[in-house]
Amino acid sequence: MSLQPIVLPDADAVGESVAATILDRLGAIDSRPFLLGCPSGRTPMPVYRALARHAARGVDLSRLVVVMMDDYVEPDGRRRVDPSLSYSCLGFAQRQIVAPLGQAIEIWAPDPVEPERYDEAIEAAGGIDLFLLATGAGDGHIAFNQPGTPRDARTHVTPLGEATRRDNMGTFPEFTRLDMVPTHGVTVGVDTIAASSREVIMVVTGSHKHEAFIRINGATAYEPDWPATVVVECKNPTLIADHAAFEGN
Repeated sequence: MSLQPIVLPDADAVGESVAATILDRLGAIDSRPFLLGCPSGRTPMPVYRALARHAARGVDLSRLVVVMMDDYVEPDGRRRVDPSLSYSCLGFAQRQIVAPLGQAIEIWAPDPVEPERYDEAIEAAGGIDLFLLATGAGDGHIAFNQPGTPRDARTHVTPLGEATRRDNMGTFPEFTRLDMVPTHGVTVGVDTIAASSREVIMVVTGSHKHEAFIRINGATAYEPDWPATVVVECKNPTLIADHAAFEGN
């Protein structure tokens, strides 16, 4: 299937719209936990800031479970990087998503020692209610799924290609050289996203994501050379972009 994109004026408008959808879905279920799949980085920050504004106005978000997509792994391949590091995805969740909400919210993150347990935990909880997605600008990676990732991939540890690592140099300014960026990550798989989510929202903002928008908007099935195209094979997918990503300027 192909998607009919929603295009809004800017990233803040996208953030407000996506946050409103999250609140609507949260309010539509009973008292059980609501699993929200979350990427780290620049793209989802307007969403997280909008959620924090709602929380400051008294909206109860305590039933959220923040399910992180990925994290960097130490060179030994057996440990997530220290959450105190600015580029830790678990640390990002603690500092940038949960702390501003001011509420007791559970955070999940994949463990490189037993990555398959992440899929088991998600499935045991009934799946992810809504998964926010973002795409790499240079290679279309989604989470840390690299170009060439099989469609049936589940949570796994993977080497990170140069394009992915360069994309992350833009996210974390302390990476002043490519050799400072970790070379491996643990990530939900392409199939984890597609098979374990009730709804997904792909957020594409900024003129540097214009190529990514074109690739995803034109896709009708998963394209392994641009893993973010898996969004078209997900249940209840939405593609939302700002004018800069849509127009490329």
